[in-house]
Amino acid sequence: MDNSTHELVRKAIRDILTETFSDRSIKDSFIIHNEKLHFVPVQYRVLGGLLQSLNIKFGNVIERIIDLIIRNEPHLFTQLESRKKIAFRISPDTDSLIDRYITRRQQGNSPDDCTSEFQSLLNDIIVNENSYNGIREPITHDVDALFKTQFGEFIYLEVKYNDDHDTGKFVDINRKFLKTYAGLAHHLGIKSASELRPILYYFNPTKRWGPIYTPSKNIHRGQTLFDEFFTTRFDDVHAILKTINEDSEILSEFDLLYRQVRNINSGNI
Repeated sequence: MDNSTHELVRKAIRDILTETFSDRSIKDSFIIHNEKLHFVPVQYRVLGGLLQSLNIKFGNVIERIIDLIIRNEPHLFTQLESRKKIAFRISPDTDSLIDRYITRRQQGNSPDDCTSEFQSLLNDIIVNENSYNGIREPITHDVDALFKTQFGEFIYLEVKYNDDHDTGKFVDINRKFLKTYAGLAHHLGIKSASELRPILYYFNPTKRWGPIYTPSKNIHRGQTLFDEFFTTRFDDVHAILKTINEDSEILSEFDLLYRQVRNINSGNI
């Protein structure tokens, strides 16, 4: 196993730890917990809350790992919008078009294979975004990953750890996926759907939901994204993540964070 892959995973985790245990986050947490009556010492309540926050951020770690992998690939070119929250503006026609598509795909008589309908939607989005001259709808969405291949194609990734979301969340993910695509199409000046490919990626290859809103050719699971774009091996990343909680360097990071919170004089916050 390439040691650089191990270090890449460590860096992704360190980045999330730094964000979660920032001085501002710790101070804000102390302010909240100092107002509450409790028999558990405030430092431990703060630590427990921050650890719980980390517990729900595993998807963020996966996003960061994918971002670092892309940046380490010499034949891929990370775009400035990648891993940023971007204020987009799309036409109201596009906004309605996407909402109607989502609703239509929920109907019992909608075909199982949405490939042609999805492609038509992308084509219509491009046409709308290039022809509309009126007031646009403001939307602000995170761009999980955006890169350009050596062949000039833009790849937009919506990155998730698991395909296990409840019905409402699953619909929201696909709606956000499509509206972010539309925002990027206008933002990047895309003239043809062949220039910008949207991919919904699940790190865990276990499949729960079928291709209801997004066709299989625009969904990657597990190693399939790695096989198409990366020299880094999925199996290596997966193996590292299975044992990273026992990694001596990561354990040291957590020990430092524990002491950082434990030694704060909460009375001075």
